[in-house]
Amino acid sequence: MSTPRTLTLPDGVRLETLETERGPFATLTAVPSIGTPLGTVLLVPGWTGSKEDFTPLVDHLCRYGWRTVAVDQRGQYETAGPSDKSAYSLAELGADVVAMSKALGGYSQLVGHSFGGLVAREAVLTDPSVFSTISLLCSGPAAFTDEATLQSLQMLAFGLENLPIEQVYDLKLEHDRKAPGYAAPAEDVAAFLRKRFTSNVPTSLAEITRRLTDAEDRTDELAKAGVRTQVLHGATDDGWPLPVQRAMAAGLGVEAEVIPDAGHSPAIDQPAKTARLLVDFFHDRSSFVDLV
Repeated sequence: MSTPRTLTLPDGVRLETLETERGPFATLTAVPSIGTPLGTVLLVPGWTGSKEDFTPLVDHLCRYGWRTVAVDQRGQYETAGPSDKSAYSLAELGADVVAMSKALGGYSQLVGHSFGGLVAREAVLTDPSVFSTISLLCSGPAAFTDEATLQSLQMLAFGLENLPIEQVYDLKLEHDRKAPGYAAPAEDVAAFLRKRFTSNVPTSLAEITRRLTDAEDRTDELAKAGVRTQVLHGATDDGWPLPVQRAMAAGLGVEAEVIPDAGHSPAIDQPAKTARLLVDFFHDRSSFVDLV
């Protein structure tokens, strides 16, 4: 989960609804005010996250000339979703992202953060023709493997199916407060984090949690999909182990790019640096004029 620094939207970043053949999705959208957009960037958030994880990044990418759309996935925060477990397989979530790209005109530059990277990969494998590139941001090749993380995720999924989601959030918050380096967010941000978590469809969050315990490694398939791929992570990312992310990058035939002074949420920690790495990759050039 990413913690926003502020809830104020930058000028030009708007809350909108993206209508697709698979239903409506809540978005944060920004369109350059001058000239024709260079294309579309589609940002997919991760576990317990939302479109707000990308707020400053949406602004920076738009300033580089890109129409930028960050979404809530189905059942996540402000996007509705069913209570049917089967609706939250990676195949279903990936099909949603394909539909989003089609609704945006296709050829999207696709960015998946954390669990969103697994969904983004699934989308490319479902229909590579509607994506120009895929960037895996602080993501991994498959489910987590260390026992402590797996046990925590399994307990959370069980709680989401057997307790009120408000109680689950309180238990999670109590656990988080005991973590080394925990810093309490501002009061309004803390209220947002509670509202976001408890607005999730419980079945959605439980099933997404389970995908982090059972997702298969499809790196080899992505390497053969024909969509140009980028792997990047914060220098102190504490999600998937950094050697695992570097090995995934090697399997994709690329080198993992490091975002300095950033952890698991580079779009919040270092939005300007993250945007620069992304747009350089989109254009495949290193001499891009810095507009940010």
